[in-house]
Amino acid sequence: MSFKIGLSGLNAAQQDLQVVSNNIANTNTVGFKSSRAEFADVYASSVAGGNSQVAGVQVADISQQFAQGSITYTENALDMAINGQGFFMVSDNGELSYSRAGYFSLDANNYLVNNQGMNLQGYSADASGNILAGTQTDLRIAQSTMPAQATSQVSSSANLDARASVLTGTIDTSDPGTFNSTMAFDVNDSLGASHTVSLYFAKTADNTWQVDLYFDNAATADLSQSISFNSDGSLATPAGGSITLGIAAGDSRLAGAGTMSMDIDISRFSQLGADFSVNQVAQNGFPPGSLTGIQITQEGILQALYSNGQTQTQGQVVLADFPNDSGLIPMGDSLWQSSFASGNPLVGTPGSGIMGSLESGALEQSNVDISSQLVRLIEAQSNYQANAKTIETSNNLTQTLMNII
Repeated sequence: MSFKIGLSGLNAAQQDLQVVSNNIANTNTVGFKSSRAEFADVYASSVAGGNSQVAGVQVADISQQFAQGSITYTENALDMAINGQGFFMVSDNGELSYSRAGYFSLDANNYLVNNQGMNLQGYSADASGNILAGTQTDLRIAQSTMPAQATSQVSSSANLDARASVLTGTIDTSDPGTFNSTMAFDVNDSLGASHTVSLYFAKTADNTWQVDLYFDNAATADLSQSISFNSDGSLATPAGGSITLGIAAGDSRLAGAGTMSMDIDISRFSQLGADFSVNQVAQNGFPPGSLTGIQITQEGILQALYSNGQTQTQGQVVLADFPNDSGLIPMGDSLWQSSFASGNPLVGTPGSGIMGSLESGALEQSNVDISSQLVRLIEAQSNYQANAKTIETSNNLTQTLMNII
């Protein structure tokens, strides 16, 4: 019996050494989760005299420890770390695996893949950047180039000096004496080419101004508009505070681009007794752009960055969590697969419900505590040696009995 007890102790100690050695070997493995050997004593089913007694030890389970690892930051924007609960979902031709290792990059077809070439899972986005939640798919940067967008909306804010002198006659852009102030801003046509819209203001009476709009410094105004203000300096007309400037297709200044129709919002214009100032001008047109980078928010929103200064939402990373993480089956390559013991995956977006948030440009390190593992290594070695000693002692006793007989 003592031989079997000692042998069970040797086997258990050997498995413990293997677990500890594996933990130590993966100290620097991104997303690695340590394990521990859990022991249970073994009782003989029947012994002489009908009494039960301890007959050795066994490894009852090798339990995975899913404590959070430390997060370190990298220079790769596509590296991701989960801060909290959840696993990345990756697909190998439709077969799902789960991982905490956030090494990701773009493949030749602009799909996000891990370092085994598996596709990162998430929700796609439509052409307007709206997330299409509900159906998981392989995440991809759909547009490597962004087409131009013609300016259709302009918003501006300025103050016209109420103390300005009243002028008579028409505005002549070459004669500063015919206007009180001027401003200009750039817009884009349907081909992405940049054009300049210039506004010249002349005070024609108290609270009344003429504004002439010129497209690309034309010889004559493309639009002449009268605007007026209330006694408190707020805009009175035009109603709605919008001026529409249109340039027809075929105009030589457009060089083949389509018709431009721009609503210029001047509702935030004022006329106060202060110097003329332009506070803000914004427009929604832009030239074509090429992909320059990718950024990922804490909610997993995947945004493509383009050379024209625009961003476009391309999708959203999803995470999976399980009722029993310890029931996941380790597959190597920092991957797990679900099992009956783990339960079915609960899918959600980062930061929602119980899901952790994402850190872009970061990686979660192994959760192995090297100091405690070295102590465990010494304990496992001592345990192995002690069990070997019991076998040696049992052998000596047996030899003594044999010699007596």
